[in-house]
Amino acid sequence: MKAYRCVPFVAVTFLFLFLIAPKKASADYIVNNTDPACSTNSTPPCFTTIQSAINSWASLTTVGTTIQVKAGTYHEAVVLTPGISLHGSETAKTILTSGGTSTTGALITTSSGNASISNFTFSNATLGILVTNNATVDINNNVFYMGQAGTAVQVQSTTSTRIFDNTFYNNGSAINSNTDILITSNIFLSNIVALTSSLSQFTQLTYNDFFTNSTIASNGQQPDSVTNIFLDDPLFVNSGNGDFHLQAASPCRNTGNPASQYTNPSYYPPDPATQTVKSDMGAYGGPGTDSIPFQISGVAATTPSTTSISLTWNANKSYLVGGYQVYYGNASGDYTGTGATEGSSPVTVPTGTAATTFTLSGLTISAVTPSIPTLNPTAPLNESLALSWTAAPGATGYKVYYGTTSPPSTAIDVGNVTSYALSGLTNGQTYFVAVSAYAKSLLYLAVTARDISTGPFAPGVQHESAYSTEITAGSGDLMESALSNVKSDFPEALVAYPNLPNTHQGCFIATAAFGYYSAPQVQALREFRDRYLVTNSLGNAFVEWYYRVSPAAAGFLNAHPGYKPAVRTALLPAIGISLLLTQMSSAMKIVLMILASCGIAYLYYRKRLSGSGGSC
Repeated sequence: MKAYRCVPFVAVTFLFLFLIAPKKASADYIVNNTDPACSTNSTPPCFTTIQSAINSWASLTTVGTTIQVKAGTYHEAVVLTPGISLHGSETAKTILTSGGTSTTGALITTSSGNASISNFTFSNATLGILVTNNATVDINNNVFYMGQAGTAVQVQSTTSTRIFDNTFYNNGSAINSNTDILITSNIFLSNIVALTSSLSQFTQLTYNDFFTNSTIASNGQQPDSVTNIFLDDPLFVNSGNGDFHLQAASPCRNTGNPASQYTNPSYYPPDPATQTVKSDMGAYGGPGTDSIPFQISGVAATTPSTTSISLTWNANKSYLVGGYQVYYGNASGDYTGTGATEGSSPVTVPTGTAATTFTLSGLTISAVTPSIPTLNPTAPLNESLALSWTAAPGATGYKVYYGTTSPPSTAIDVGNVTSYALSGLTNGQTYFVAVSAYAKSLLYLAVTARDISTGPFAPGVQHESAYSTEITAGSGDLMESALSNVKSDFPEALVAYPNLPNTHQGCFIATAAFGYYSAPQVQALREFRDRYLVTNSLGNAFVEWYYRVSPAAAGFLNAHPGYKPAVRTALLPAIGISLLLTQMSSAMKIVLMILASCGIAYLYYRKRLSGSGGSC
């Protein structure tokens, strides 16, 4: 066979081998149940549940992959396919829980093959992780607090599972295993039983801290005291708040398993005395340490002057925190501010974990006058008026003006809302209302904690906590828009049909006739009243007379509903005229008046001709 004739055969052969060969996932999968942009078409693909990501990966012929689960609360029971590394983005905020749902089995079940589960918080379920059928699973850097009726980890019929650098807090049973597995560098605090087993002893139980557990081991085993710690409080930063980082004085610091596979030289410098690299016990120890510090709380601000802002916050007492960042900007969520003497945002607070105060100075804080909002039609309520208006770009709040004369002069600061119930009014009294928008001279601020590494830093992503709760502060100067359009209305005691029990409720005849206050026919009559009657003395006198006689008529109609169809028919001309006058443009009104005048003139002329014997 000539050489060139072999080319098609070789090409087809390679294509066939390519199609049947195992394929490795090109990128990790992402799970994010809080991001609206999460899409399986993105790169890497993004899923909203952990199980859907696992199922998608399992449908391929792959060598293995890592599924990264973004911070959030996940209410699901997961069956883990062998070959997957399941990794949470932030231990304290990547939560797997039954959350009061019907989940009664394990939150994660894995059987056979290799897998790893790291950097999650497991809570409020019967069972956290179930490992069966000789699976080789690494469980590390997780927090388990299942409740005193729950088991954190259960291992059945496997000897190659490793449980290291976890925190077990307030569980019924922390670890339940019928095989001798490796358990190292963990913290067991306030569990009913730390270790449950039918074995006579665990032979790979080293470098753990046991504190205030009702029972250490159900088999009566007393772990050796050479590497394990007893009766020593691990000194968590705040276990009640879910912060299981260690304080500087913790006995679990630098006392974890010193074997190289359990240390992290880049995070933990060598021990000064021995020059050996050690690691910490617990969920924030070892090579899988979560690099994101716990979120800062208690941020508050004062303004010593019109050009400075002083911030205070609660210290993050984790010894892994190396300092703080202060972010500021001119809009909510936009921390790109400039102009402070201390530097552009973010500003590094240089004094370490003890620092809980910082002042930004040399600020120029100004606001732009927002545009004028538009007041929508009002709606009467009992002794109040329901108001709403359009939002004004750039506004940080609104003022409602009201009074019995126009323009109204009494102001109420209602905050950053676009609707308000103006209460404390007198039924039947005409009020004029308007609204203005204002912008305060404010800065928007947040604080983050940074860890002891050299970065790179990114809030909520790596080596830096997520932003604290945003606060505002500034000089308080107010830039207020002009008043909106003015509306007039009066509150009235309303009782919806059929509840018109007496003649003292101040109800419209039209409301009783049409059955409910928001009927479009009733609203048409109200609009006519507001625009054409209460604006002049004669019309206002008619309205006052009407409100004296209408309650009795409304009560009569409620007592004799058979008359309502006739009343509705009688009101139709008035409703039609009201709609024409309130909905029609000025130009059309002029045309209508001309046509009406022509019609009247024509009828008058025709009548005169008829009376004189003439013809049309």
